[in-house]
Amino acid sequence: MLDNSYLIMGLDGLSRAHGRNYFADGHLAASVIAAYYLCHENSLEEHTQNVIKSRIDHELGNEALFIPAPSEAADAALLEQLLNTLSAGIGDLREVGHNIIFGAAALKAFRQCPDAITPFRVEGICKLIGDFTTTQNVVIEDDDGVPGIVDESALIEFIFNEYLRSVSLYAGYGQGWAGHLLTIGHAVIELSRLGYPDLAARAHNAYRMYIKTMRRGPKETDRHIPDHPASTLTALEYDYWKQRKSVRSGLGHTFKYAYSFYNLFSKLRDPILRERCRAESHKIF
Repeated sequence: MLDNSYLIMGLDGLSRAHGRNYFADGHLAASVIAAYYLCHENSLEEHTQNVIKSRIDHELGNEALFIPAPSEAADAALLEQLLNTLSAGIGDLREVGHNIIFGAAALKAFRQCPDAITPFRVEGICKLIGDFTTTQNVVIEDDDGVPGIVDESALIEFIFNEYLRSVSLYAGYGQGWAGHLLTIGHAVIELSRLGYPDLAARAHNAYRMYIKTMRRGPKETDRHIPDHPASTLTALEYDYWKQRKSVRSGLGHTFKYAYSFYNLFSKLRDPILRERCRAESHKIF
């Protein structure tokens, strides 16, 4: 089963990603953290966790990205450095919001593993967050319909309605927009849950920019990507992970999409909306 060592593995990967392909390797590292929480927040059965664990061990176990960080004394005060680095850019839409996604994942893992708050990890993750400098300039309107972070239930319902809109809008173009609609929205909510309302409010502004961009739909020049075939299996089941092919290039999203979907889905109250989203979930998994 996945234990806290996988959170440490993910943090170690995040702390080294800046010196490599920060975008791709940041995805891989964050996916390990997501896999841990997918398993534990949904109480996945042991044999299901084990097949997920095997996939991580097989595909990432020998990666230099995940070499254990140097042994150092932990210092919770170092988190201030990470919070300041996040604050510097979190209000802008930077590279599809991955500064928000990776930052929230790190903060959540550090909250659970305070002994991992060491200079090497914090400084490395700050460098990773600092690498996200490309800003997408989007003017947002007051009437975009995005609920604020104070009403989490309303925001989650909005996220899933937009998810359905995106799945339809981008049919035949891949479902990266729908997947990131979930992961960024989830990251904004997690920042609020972790007790960082100011960061969450600024990240919410960037999320509104993402929503406006997503609503424009695909461009004529966008690459066509076949949608996933219909399936009754879910990412909470052993058979799903057992039959899923090991595709290294997709690992960065495999766990993150499922983690965010089910974390938010567990709080979605509308039964009709729940059923509609459940029926469309195979398109991002």
